[in-house]
Amino acid sequence: MKKLIKQFLKLLTRLVPLPLYRVLVKRNPIGFFYHAVSDVPMPHVEHLYRPLPTARFESALLYLNARYNFVSYPELHAHIYEGAPLPPKAVHLSFDDGFVECYRVVRPLLKKYAIPCTFFVATDWIDNQQLFYRNKVSLCIEAAARLEPAAAMAALTRLNAELELALEDRAAFERWILALVQADEPQIDQVCEVLGVDTAAFLANHQPFLTQEHIREMAAEGFTIGSHTRSHPKLVQVSPEEMEAEIVESSRIIQTITGQEIVPFSFPNSATGLDRDLLAEMRARHDFLGLFFDTKDLRQDADFMLNRIWGERRGFVGKGAQTNIPALLRLAYQEEAYECLMSLLR
Repeated sequence: MKKLIKQFLKLLTRLVPLPLYRVLVKRNPIGFFYHAVSDVPMPHVEHLYRPLPTARFESALLYLNARYNFVSYPELHAHIYEGAPLPPKAVHLSFDDGFVECYRVVRPLLKKYAIPCTFFVATDWIDNQQLFYRNKVSLCIEAAARLEPAAAMAALTRLNAELELALEDRAAFERWILALVQADEPQIDQVCEVLGVDTAAFLANHQPFLTQEHIREMAAEGFTIGSHTRSHPKLVQVSPEEMEAEIVESSRIIQTITGQEIVPFSFPNSATGLDRDLLAEMRARHDFLGLFFDTKDLRQDADFMLNRIWGERRGFVGKGAQTNIPALLRLAYQEEAYECLMSLLR
């Protein structure tokens, strides 16, 4: 019976049109976040998620600009802490991680349409000092895909022997390496060696991340720069002391580079499982920390946290449609409405 009720509620949420959802599930502001926009292949990202083509991102900006009101981080901050009003249908745009495309591709488009944005940066990667372990994974998958069959089999045989694995083919290799976590980075580095992935050369030649100079220029132009931890860990898997160090130290680095009095913060992956009281206590000890941003679409959270919709998430794009924003909004409203209905039955 419970299963039938769930199925009925899911069906019910699919039948509600988007304009009605805006009335039934009131959310102001709504947040959207992205990672990468590029028309040029990004091998360090391609096998993790698909970067958004420039035209598709510009279409998203135009769609939102015509129907919503973009607001800046200072406006959000004033709204939450001082009660300053926001315009109706307010939307806030942000980017996570700190890829250099934020400066080269995204920034010119935002300036073209005078759209404010917050860029959350993992500070260990600034000036291309380090390469994130997940970016290494993507480069390894790319390198394996380029190997001739005989060379690919030889590499697989070597990996099986050195790492005591039993991978049968490239598909098994991809499933295995994509499942590795930050603690497995030594294994990932071994894979890089076997496949000839030179991460130091990649950092030097491609410079995939923002530099301090980029960040200072973007801040001077009116964009807000936030922190995204130092090393992008899953914070639920580290100690409270490590979590605080990741958040506070990265935020201080951003403050030093930009001169901002307040530095907002976004959680890598998500804040699921983190104690909100613990986060509130940490924020009380460090008054330069701004609002915290999470990744749970339209979910309501602690008063110092705002959720956002993942713009690169796959959403149905109908024939002739230029953007997936309506599909993403509809899906986010559906999921929130379903959770609200389910909570009434508990």
